[in-house]
Amino acid sequence: MRDVSKVRTGLPFITCGRTFDPALPDQLDRSEPPILLAQVCVDPRIVNDPCVLVKYSEFIQFILFGLNPKFVIFYRLVRVAGSDQQILQEWEFQFQSTSRIGFGNLDTIQPTVLNFCDCLTKKFKSELTYQLQIVEIQTKGLDSYDIRNKSITGTIVKGQSEQ
Repeated sequence: MRDVSKVRTGLPFITCGRTFDPALPDQLDRSEPPILLAQVCVDPRIVNDPCVLVKYSEFIQFILFGLNPKFVIFYRLVRVAGSDQQILQEWEFQFQSTSRIGFGNLDTIQPTVLNFCDCLTKKFKSELTYQLQIVEIQTKGLDSYDIRNKSITGTIVKGQSEQ
């Protein structure tokens, strides 16, 4: 365990997180439990007036076919402090065509990059965990999909007060 009372500098601290390979369904409703894709733990006590920059990236490979194909994923970033969870941001990835995909399938790979800066206004007594979750999936004419090359980092920097 790091003695945080002596670390308080303005230098950025970068932490690499963990990614997971869960089973990915063709459909997911918001009433169902979210799917955890990645998480990173940071200790905001090491910097005065901390801001945490969370960066997540991935490649989505999918194959669509048929009339009016659609593929939508809703992501959510959650900050966990002990038993307290706070939703920070939601993003939507969408690929939709209003025409028929020709005589073959549309096989594509799309990069996705999600960034969020969390400037902390209150003091936390322990580490924070940032989780990236999938909360909803909508598909039509989807043959298959996979999420690859996932990466998440948390960078703690000294924030600036607004005047």
